[in-house]
Amino acid sequence: MSLNYASSMKFSIRPFEHAFSVVSLLLFSQGFYAIILGGSIGGDEGDIDSAFLRIAFLLIYAISFALLAFRSQRTLYFLKSNVWITLLVLMAVMSISWSTLPDVTFRKAISLIGTTFFAVYLASRYTFKEQLKIYGWSFGIAVVCSLLFGIALPQYGISTFEAVGESWRGIYPHKNGLGQNMFISFLTFYFLSVISSDKKQKLLFQAFYGLSIILTILAQSGTSLMGIIFIFTTAQVLNSLSLTSKKGVLTILLAVIAASLILFVFFVNFEALLNANDKDITLTGRTPLWATLWEFMRARPWLGFGYGSFFDGLSREGNLVWKVHTWVPIHAHNGYIHLWLQLGVIGLGTLIFGYVKCLFTSLSRYLTSKNLRMLWVFLFLLYTVTLNITEVSFLSSQGIVWIISLVAIYSMKEKDANEYIGS
Repeated sequence: MSLNYASSMKFSIRPFEHAFSVVSLLLFSQGFYAIILGGSIGGDEGDIDSAFLRIAFLLIYAISFALLAFRSQRTLYFLKSNVWITLLVLMAVMSISWSTLPDVTFRKAISLIGTTFFAVYLASRYTFKEQLKIYGWSFGIAVVCSLLFGIALPQYGISTFEAVGESWRGIYPHKNGLGQNMFISFLTFYFLSVISSDKKQKLLFQAFYGLSIILTILAQSGTSLMGIIFIFTTAQVLNSLSLTSKKGVLTILLAVIAASLILFVFFVNFEALLNANDKDITLTGRTPLWATLWEFMRARPWLGFGYGSFFDGLSREGNLVWKVHTWVPIHAHNGYIHLWLQLGVIGLGTLIFGYVKCLFTSLSRYLTSKNLRMLWVFLFLLYTVTLNITEVSFLSSQGIVWIISLVAIYSMKEKDANEYIGS
């Protein structure tokens, strides 16, 4: 009788868990922020302070922790599977002791812990196919609503900021947000179309990844469009390869990373030539900033300035940077430099070690077994490696790219016989 009761309880909260996951992902992606915070949002505001969002995210963290507590053994298993992530989070917490702004670091560290709890929840609660379906619902809503906003509510859906022209931003604060989210949307619906055996569903998924590409173009997000083309091409090439040699896998990994970096740098610079009004957020505009930040990196090379403190409005270091770079950068515009400034070369080295290990492992497993989950992990992590050349997603306290990266990494040890090509 107790077993039946437990089963009924488990069944009764399942719809709630699905709804909770979808709504949370939409908020982490900054979906509907223009409605929540007002249509004027859209520039690089930095941290967005809103009582509603603070309460919403605290609820997400609390619910995630509660759901994980019900599955404590499974949660511990997932946390132990990637110790380097736990070490990074612990470093962020411990950096309170050496931070230039301890109160800011404390607040950001709490947010990072909550975000990590949510990612562990998604990874431990859902299989790979279920994760894709949750992403599908989240980004399906984002695609439909972004189209509606652009057509019926242009005051929200189309940016009016001079620096970006009249590019679409959909349900997001900025065109770059639409571009990044539509890349994830494309990858999600592409994989859903691959694993689907139902013809109608397959057509629906193909339609949605087509709409994701259209929205990326409307956002005038050249880097996201390049990401879609490159990642799709890489998937097709890898699908035709099969290797068991570790040296062969390593050679392919290095070749793919090198090609992605070269294409990314070329495309960003090419986009700069096409958009002369956007110089401050191009690669060429960022290099002077990186030269300035290098002096600060040298000042505190090992442990950095503390998690989340450097570019805070109260930061002495951040204000010194803004005196030189009057376009007021809100982060380092490079994930590697940004992490170095926060947690030093020790933190950056820990992340690089973990990422390289996961990239090699996922690629090796895919080439030997054609496990689609491993292909997803490899492609998504490869995307983040290139994205962080000019953007920041590593160790983000509330970033959708970092969350999905964590879910992918934590899910690598799970086994599912239905995740193979042809199954």
